[in-house]
Amino acid sequence: MRNLYLNIATVLSAMMLLSSCNSFLDETPDNRLRLDSYEKIAELVTNAYPEGSGVFMEWMSDNVGADPKNVQRSEMTQAYNWQDVEQEGQDTPSFYWSGNYKAIAHANEALKALEEVKENNPAYKDAIRGEALACRAFAHFMLVSIFAKSYDPATAATDRGIVIMTEPEETLLATYKRSSVQEVYDFVEKDLLEAIELVSDQYYKNSGKYHFNRAALMAFASRFFLFKKDYESAEKYATELLGNDYNSQMIRDYSQVYTGTSSEIMARKFTATTLSANLLLIRKDVLYGYKGYAGYRFNQDVYDGLVLSQKDLRFSVSYSYGGTSTFLPKFQRDLIRKTSLTAASGYPYTIEVAFRGEEVFFNRLEAWAMMGTAKLSQFESQFSRYLKGVYAGTVDYPVLYQNYKRFYPDLTENELRLKMVLDEKRREFVEEGIRWFDICRHKLSISHTDIQGVTRVLQPDDSRKVIQIPESAIIYGSLQPNERKNTSEPEAHLVIRN
Repeated sequence: MRNLYLNIATVLSAMMLLSSCNSFLDETPDNRLRLDSYEKIAELVTNAYPEGSGVFMEWMSDNVGADPKNVQRSEMTQAYNWQDVEQEGQDTPSFYWSGNYKAIAHANEALKALEEVKENNPAYKDAIRGEALACRAFAHFMLVSIFAKSYDPATAATDRGIVIMTEPEETLLATYKRSSVQEVYDFVEKDLLEAIELVSDQYYKNSGKYHFNRAALMAFASRFFLFKKDYESAEKYATELLGNDYNSQMIRDYSQVYTGTSSEIMARKFTATTLSANLLLIRKDVLYGYKGYAGYRFNQDVYDGLVLSQKDLRFSVSYSYGGTSTFLPKFQRDLIRKTSLTAASGYPYTIEVAFRGEEVFFNRLEAWAMMGTAKLSQFESQFSRYLKGVYAGTVDYPVLYQNYKRFYPDLTENELRLKMVLDEKRREFVEEGIRWFDICRHKLSISHTDIQGVTRVLQPDDSRKVIQIPESAIIYGSLQPNERKNTSEPEAHLVIRN
């Protein structure tokens, strides 16, 4: 789209045309637009965290299945069938796209304002700049990770990425172009590394976990460099957070988290700021939690093919709406943002753990697996301790490894260890959307069977793994759409009909 986010210049231009008032600009229309202090700019940066949820990626993954008893929703069905999602409301790729560019807009406005405000507090200025850069890097990174091909050093320079936004939007009906994946990664890395140098937890109120604190930045860096296939750097930043040894403080104890009399109580524990493993929390406008009776979900068939032991504490509690689908108590489902103090209704939202210690742990395990035997002893020792914890001592690494070896005889030792990591990571992050990134990065093939019994297969290099950019961006912004190798691709890999 020509305007990726609403901007002040556009608002002023429209109001001038409508008012026909020559004196319109004689007075400031809204004092809240005056970013004349570091404190106000810091407040603006709180809006630089994307509000859109990536829950649609979960529907595209192998973590969900059909439940004929559920009410079917078109956006969930299209995502499940790897079709382009046409809707633009909450829980859709379009909403996610616009939410991230809106966050980038706020970050850019803050960065510009910082250079114009004259206050004698350089440390505070640096801290605000660091947070704004971190937010800008994060939003760009998530966009390129979803709407472009996974990073491949051999093709990144020519693979189509996303639009890089570096300045506040001040041009009405501006035009844009998509940068390459390599250009986006270079831009994100520059912002990220500068943010690491500048961010300070000193200025955050309370726990600081609703901001890019230093721990969250280490988690972001470990994910970024893992996706970039820079395994040494991924290990470096993961270790800066975790330390050299197994860090149990960064792994939640599900026997303590999943306690209480309701899913809401457990979800509040899962997302609590007091939990050491929770590094960055973001409020997300999301409908998913309120539609547990709808669409394709984590169900019994997926559970049976995924969970190794009934002693797995990560699945010790689940809730159902009456069908075969269940949900895990990871998100509060009773949160409403009211439009006014007297409103009887409003917009549902939830608190999402955007970065948590368990992911950093798995990032390092994957980096070690990709680095070969040099890190083998650390890999086995720390993976073993993790398995004992989440399986309550009933699963041992050597036994699990031998079982994998018998079941996957054609895999090399490194491939076998990588598969073990990805499988356990999948179990850890069910319902959180992260599995989709691993499916794309490692070119995994998965299948979906819909409520009519039709099975479709997503191939390793399937072009539908690159989610289509919003139609409005294509039509009004003249942005090139992501390629589809076969226009009938959603039907191209039908393999069975029951």
